[in-house]
Amino acid sequence: MQPQRLRLLILMPPRNLKVAVTRAAFNNQRSHMLIDFHTHYFPDNIGPRVIKELTASATEPVMSCGDGTLRSLKEYMRLDGVDISVNAPPATKKEQVISINRKMIEQNKTGDGSVICLGSMHPDFYEIGNVDEELGFLASQGIKGIKLHPEYQQFYPDDPEHWEIYEACKKYGLFILFHAGVDLAYPEVHATPKRLAEVATIEGLKLIFAHMGSYRMWDDVLKYLCGGNFYFDTAYTAGADDGIIRELVKAHGADKILFGSDFPWERAAAIKKKFSGLFSGETLDKIYFRNAQKLLGV
Repeated sequence: MQPQRLRLLILMPPRNLKVAVTRAAFNNQRSHMLIDFHTHYFPDNIGPRVIKELTASATEPVMSCGDGTLRSLKEYMRLDGVDISVNAPPATKKEQVISINRKMIEQNKTGDGSVICLGSMHPDFYEIGNVDEELGFLASQGIKGIKLHPEYQQFYPDDPEHWEIYEACKKYGLFILFHAGVDLAYPEVHATPKRLAEVATIEGLKLIFAHMGSYRMWDDVLKYLCGGNFYFDTAYTAGADDGIIRELVKAHGADKILFGSDFPWERAAAIKKKFSGLFSGETLDKIYFRNAQKLLGV
């Protein structure tokens, strides 16, 4: 073989090797994508105060990250390697619903796409507004789902009085992200696995039950929820027992688990450390971003 020909072969690897290297690089990049499906931020003028008040209301020590603002969320996203965060705003008063929803719509339209905002609804909104119209408007503006928090909003999710919200969400293709299980600021639990299982009987309604089905109610999650046609998220579970997390993921299925942190109450880095120590490969891809991409259409 001529020296010049040999030099060309060394400098220009075979085409199939180039394709393999390119594909490996793409797969490596893809496996590190991270969508945090459960975060919160508040307006700049009240963020620090809200964080302070909520932290003080907890029945046991709770740490928070940042100052509760959008700016702070984005800074921690950068630090923890989060590509997209989903902001889940609960309306603690029925009068807040419309103002929250209009702000979330505006943020989605004017933001850089790294934070996707959900809408909100309150169980008593029907007293001052039209539930169907408001949820239909959200869907028409590109909102993908709403957040409901039975503890903050003090309602039982299986009460038939709230079926109007669920049917409207089903009608307009909106998913519902429920807080589920124990909330450290409240002694009573409204969103128990058994009650949430009743909501899940509504065929065609897209549901996400936060905190791996119900925070600190793992036995009942296994009994009433695991295996159902809905999602769990991983929010605020960095401190949960490893064996419990493995059992819940196995029983429910990795294709129905969404990565979530519950920022500013927990960092995405803590949840990543937890789950990357327990799972790998395709399972992590599903939890980290693939399942979220399907729900969000991104």
